[in-house]
Amino acid sequence: MTNKNTTRAMFDYNPEMPDIDFRCGRSMFSDVVWDFNGFVDSKHLSGARLKFDFSNFTHKPRIMKVIKWYVHNQLILNKFSTAKRNFDGIKRFIKFIDEYRPEIESFLDVTQDVLIMYYEYLLNDAISETTGKKISGTGIKKAALTIKDILIKGSIRGWEVTDDTIYVQKVYDEMIIHNKRFSKESQLRDTENQEKVSNEKLIDLIVRTAFKDLEENKNILVASAIIITTQIGLRIHEVLPLEIGCLRKIDGDMMVNTSTTKLTAEEIEILKPANELVIFAINKLEEYSKPLREESGMSYLYLSRIRNKKGHPVSLVSHSNWNKNYVRPWLKEHDFRDSEGNIINFTSHTFRHAFATYALKGGASIDVISEIMNHKSIRGTTYYTHLIEEDVKSRFAEVLSENSVIAGKRSLQIKSKLKELRPFAGKTVDQVDKLRKAMKIQVLPHGLCMHHPMRNEPCLGDGVCLGCSNFITTPEYLDIHKERLKNVQKELNKAPSEGPFESKLKHMEKYLIEIIEDLENQLNYQGKQSNANYK
Repeated sequence: MTNKNTTRAMFDYNPEMPDIDFRCGRSMFSDVVWDFNGFVDSKHLSGARLKFDFSNFTHKPRIMKVIKWYVHNQLILNKFSTAKRNFDGIKRFIKFIDEYRPEIESFLDVTQDVLIMYYEYLLNDAISETTGKKISGTGIKKAALTIKDILIKGSIRGWEVTDDTIYVQKVYDEMIIHNKRFSKESQLRDTENQEKVSNEKLIDLIVRTAFKDLEENKNILVASAIIITTQIGLRIHEVLPLEIGCLRKIDGDMMVNTSTTKLTAEEIEILKPANELVIFAINKLEEYSKPLREESGMSYLYLSRIRNKKGHPVSLVSHSNWNKNYVRPWLKEHDFRDSEGNIINFTSHTFRHAFATYALKGGASIDVISEIMNHKSIRGTTYYTHLIEEDVKSRFAEVLSENSVIAGKRSLQIKSKLKELRPFAGKTVDQVDKLRKAMKIQVLPHGLCMHHPMRNEPCLGDGVCLGCSNFITTPEYLDIHKERLKNVQKELNKAPSEGPFESKLKHMEKYLIEIIEDLENQLNYQGKQSNANYK
């Protein structure tokens, strides 16, 4: 993808002479098509995808000029792909003008009433060219946002738009941002995503099927991508640029080397840990792509032939139609169906979601998963905690009942308080969950944190919380703690002796042994109140 330095080189523009024509990529500002082929370093974009075609706006030249200035501004400030997406959002505006308000010749004519009418058109009448159905909430938001930006930025930058834009943000907020429809759609989407990845047996079967395909040298491209995504959580556009030699051994561990543009404006290299499944998938990819690499001279592993071009030339697989051309046909071929008998509606992001969810349920920390998934901030990762939160919400009162099995430095004190106060007795699941949130009890991938920030006490956790007096855990996490103990002891065998890293590992080992022993002793105890039926 392009970076900011590359973007500056695309334009020969003198702000002191705004009416002088200037270069935009291979084209001039005055041209109807701007061609950026050769100016944008993108593995997946070429041809028409690296062009801005303003031909839909030529019958409204004053509107077209403002839109050009907006696209120019987007290219200066953002990545090329962002500018392209925003440009796609503008195209609906000209359709609206042509159909409903043909008398409008300039953005000077876009009054508050016109903007409201356009937003109502987006919400109720706009149709997707691909599906023939009403456009999605995401499509509506994108189209609404671009026109809002044009009006507000244009009034500041001196483009030919109305000077009175005080109403624009208010209309946008009321009709788009605070629209109840989008809130419901978001909740439905979250529920759907949760249902998709909550079926562990199905996810496991999909991974096993992909592995079997690789063993039989079938569906190499899609099967390998499913395995890589479920195992290390890469986005599909981070998987497809993998090259020969992407497996590297660093400090005794196998790593996958690829690139991303999600963390910075520039494309950067990233390294992710590779397990046996990932190594197997990449080795199969290298075998599959060898003849295609030799023919094309390219080093990529995800190569295929362009069937609709003469000679069927070799090309890097595009991520733009990946789900349509690869994932859905593969799911159909293997007859993966939902409870209603329909082919499951999984995408590459579903497998990334599955990675995050099961890594959390397996005990990985939010920080580690955030780093592996290339999230810009940890806030993006917390979205994937909902499965664990739902599990705890449904049985939280049971977890902290007076007869519960819990371990941690303050577990005896907590149990004593629970017997005395019985705070959750007679409460519904939702009432209990509200109490949990009010008490600031946080769900962790390996237990619960009782730390309350209002006490003005610093967090005492060492990154794993195990030795913190505010940490408690329950038997549902016992296998996680045992697996973590194995990993810690494995790392201890490799760690330099008498160093700070070894010291931290020994502390973690001590805490884990204590927690495991405490939980097992309580589970084995048969007294007046048996814990044998702990759920």
